[in-house]
Amino acid sequence: MVAVAKVGHRLERLKIFGIDPGSQVTGFCCLHDAYSLSLHPTVADAGVIRPTKTLSHSDRLGQIHDSIFAIIDSHSPDFAVIEKGFTGINQNSALRLGETRGAIIAAIRRNGCEVIEMAPNEVKKLVTGNGHAKKEDVSLSVELLLKFRRGKLPYDVTDAVAIAYAYSLKHKSSYSISKNDLNPNSKNLNRSKELS
Repeated sequence: MVAVAKVGHRLERLKIFGIDPGSQVTGFCCLHDAYSLSLHPTVADAGVIRPTKTLSHSDRLGQIHDSIFAIIDSHSPDFAVIEKGFTGINQNSALRLGETRGAIIAAIRRNGCEVIEMAPNEVKKLVTGNGHAKKEDVSLSVELLLKFRRGKLPYDVTDAVAIAYAYSLKHKSSYSISKNDLNPNSKNLNRSKELS
């Protein structure tokens, strides 16, 4: 059985789903953004997916796919932002990361959600000011900027929060608000369902 560890739920406006892909641990985050340049987004849900280690690689990919599909289905985000693959890792690791990203992207698209990719250096630069920041620095920035504490969860969760937050920062000024967006009865204000 796949292990999914998560943190809390809240309701705001624009929903951005961030994903830090990994074949052993995949971090995820649902960030709710207030459409305002003066307000910081809030972390509505965040955690990690750890597929069963004793399964074959393809079965672990299936668990990651199914878990991402269920989590996205429960939040109905406006965008899903996934970290791009990067060079500098060995061929086998690069292949596994590519397969994991493929399983995740397929789950996102099955939900009809738009997929956006961001380079790791771009995320780090936007969140910490340093495109080559370490995971500890990214985690500290996320904690200071968004008041999000990862607790005992691995850095994959703060990486996922950073990915969603970086997208929010990059595109914050391009958000537009219509009268329907301000209506509290709008269809876009669906409450998140707790995963079993």
